[in-house]
Amino acid sequence: MAASNRKSDKEMGELIAFPNAAVTELDSERGALEKATPVLDGELLTEEQYRQAKARWSLPAAWTHPQSTGGRLAVRAATAPLHLGGAVARGMAVTGRAWWRWVRVAELRDAAREAGAATVVAKFDEVRELSILRWKVTGGVTLGGAVVTGGVVLLAGGSGVLVLGAATALGLAVLGRRKDGAPGRRAALPGPRSLAWLMNGDHLVTAFRDAKLIGKDDMLMLVKSPRHDGKGWALTIDLPPSRKASEVITKREALASALAVDEVRLIVERVRGDNGHAGRLALWVGDADPYAAEPVPSPLATAERWDLWQPVPFGTTARGVAVNLPVVWTSLLIGAIPRQGKTFVARLPLTAAALDPHVRLIIADGKGGKDFRPFEQVAHRFIRGSREADARRLILVLEECAADVADRFDRLAEMDDELCPESKVTPEITRDPALGMPLTVIGIDEVQNFLGMDVPLDPDNPKGKKVGGRICELLTYIAKTGPAAGYSLILATQKPDAQVIPDGLRGQLGTRFALKVMTYQASETILGAGTYKAGMDASKLLTSHKGVGLLLGADGETELSAGDAVTVRTHLLHIAAIRAACERGRALREQAGTLSGDAAGENHLAELDPTVAARLADEVTTATDSEPVDADLVDESAELPEVLALLADELGTDESGVVATGDLAARIGMSAKAFGEALRAAGVAAAVPAKRRMPGHPNPVAVVDLDAVRALIDSAARR
Repeated sequence: MAASNRKSDKEMGELIAFPNAAVTELDSERGALEKATPVLDGELLTEEQYRQAKARWSLPAAWTHPQSTGGRLAVRAATAPLHLGGAVARGMAVTGRAWWRWVRVAELRDAAREAGAATVVAKFDEVRELSILRWKVTGGVTLGGAVVTGGVVLLAGGSGVLVLGAATALGLAVLGRRKDGAPGRRAALPGPRSLAWLMNGDHLVTAFRDAKLIGKDDMLMLVKSPRHDGKGWALTIDLPPSRKASEVITKREALASALAVDEVRLIVERVRGDNGHAGRLALWVGDADPYAAEPVPSPLATAERWDLWQPVPFGTTARGVAVNLPVVWTSLLIGAIPRQGKTFVARLPLTAAALDPHVRLIIADGKGGKDFRPFEQVAHRFIRGSREADARRLILVLEECAADVADRFDRLAEMDDELCPESKVTPEITRDPALGMPLTVIGIDEVQNFLGMDVPLDPDNPKGKKVGGRICELLTYIAKTGPAAGYSLILATQKPDAQVIPDGLRGQLGTRFALKVMTYQASETILGAGTYKAGMDASKLLTSHKGVGLLLGADGETELSAGDAVTVRTHLLHIAAIRAACERGRALREQAGTLSGDAAGENHLAELDPTVAARLADEVTTATDSEPVDADLVDESAELPEVLALLADELGTDESGVVATGDLAARIGMSAKAFGEALRAAGVAAAVPAKRRMPGHPNPVAVVDLDAVRALIDSAARR
């Protein structure tokens, strides 16, 4: 309404007071009289709010039912005297409990007890003095009541006593009326909790206190006000001094419980860089389960070609932020239980590689199905199945790759600084056919089928190295030295076990993606030691969320920092779209003249030159950090004690020295006492030295020598 048409406060008050009055006004623009509409004051209610308000302001359904109103009221009136005695008794119990808590100063005792033992001692004198005072008040009130009762008896006689007794009984009956959930009364469950976070500071501070993330007197500081971000609400806060954002991240489940939301709807991230610090948090709460919607189709399905030097479209976060996966300069490990989308995930970067005509693809499908058959059109080497013959062919292929890696470094060292400024390949080098150094991507699905092959590499030496051990050391060499020469590994497994994928190989894979697994130990096997303690646990993912996992180590355009993991829902790319993409990739290779190997009908694998083979053997042995344990050295009949097996899965290769027994016990889900007893029962009493002072503990505590435990695990495994 124009300024000239605005009513005064008095007139507006009249409109609100009499909304049905026939009020008219002069419209200066139209020059005509028009009837003004009533001005209503109110707020929009959701369906749930309307239902609650209706229930609050309506009479009980039993009273409004036409057939039962009179009868029910009559029954209630007739039986009221029968219930009076019970109500009075309950009222006396309620009053007695309340008086006893009051006279003992229970509220101050409880507050001091929550604050700690030192506070209880400091408050002792104050509690004692206040308790004595309340006893005196009780005595005074009792004496005063006796005097009043005596006066009533003298003045009014028996009738006064009856009136006084009736009033007292009525008061006690009101106090003792049946109330849902009250102690000593009718047992009833309260209604369900709902999202308590209404985007204001009070509720959020209460949630942080309930989750024990801040103290009862601590407050939160608002950095960015709540705003709607995608399909949820986001804000940024500062924690109180000395409180760390990493601690909140590890207790995300407790915070989600305090907010009454599923933890999949809650994202808690530390704000880093110049605009962040160790106590600054970014929170996001989704309006609904962000992973329940249909997956996003991959852009690779319609891409005509792809430059693998650019990060590959991989998926989206819960907030809808695109996540891109770099393939160059890193290697990828994918782990999950069966039927969680592991194969779909592995095919995403491989499809991008197929769409780049300057990329050489090598694929080994350890499952042997049709999932990777479309890549036969473009793969330089393609192995389908995990039989002994397939594994031996994979060894020849990997030896060929390892020899090529060594040869590339020799040639890179001789190039001028303009063409090769940093002793590693560049886009120009990998795209020059004359140099013969294309980007090479090696993808192996169900890699555990190859690594676990317990067949002698040399049939004449059954006690020698196994086929799986040779594959492991070749993959380790390529993963460690190959990225600078243009090689990348993509390994997928449904058995993320430290015995299947040794630390020497797993530690060289810079990017990790963990879908749903069964235990936190399996999650740490994929993501790395210490990730569970940092709040990254793929075992907490829901089985119904196919293709959802924790991505660690990628940088691309995800705004990730080192050591952070992001939950990603990967793009969907069906096999029909992959087949069409591989057809486009084959046409591009034929046009560029880069189709080679098995895809071009050149299936023969030549034996390595003896000189090259000897050099490769030395370099592979030097580059491999640790040899896998040969099956002949493992006593299958001797099983590790449970506590040692748990520690074998938990301890990282970089952990050494002594740690507090309680801290280590918490990592494997045991109490400190039970953990110590289990260690001694397993015969590792020597690994538990005397108590020592440890960081974070005010007094000396029992410690465990990790080096001694690891030595005992190794000796128990080897016979």
